[in-house]
Amino acid sequence: MHVGLLIIDCFLGNSMSLKDKRRILSSITERLRRSFNIALCEIDYQDQWQRSKIAVVLVNTEWRVIQQSQSKIVNLIEKDRRINVLNANIERLL
Repeated sequence: MHVGLLIIDCFLGNSMSLKDKRRILSSITERLRRSFNIALCEIDYQDQWQRSKIAVVLVNTEWRVIQQSQSKIVNLIEKDRRINVLNANIERLL
């Protein structure tokens, strides 16, 4: 069993309030959950309306599958024009 942790640091330039930020993040997280079998949550910058740090956890029997999924997740987020990915770090936990 392999566990991958993906930390994504984002900038939400069009967000004008925490309510806007929550709406954008809710939309993207719901899309990610439908597309991939993942667990994710916002782990930092909860009180800032134009920044977010998201943690995504994936579990699989093959590390290669986790890496491919993480790459697809980052690409899907980058395609959303409301979010700019500042940094994405991939860690192997197990």
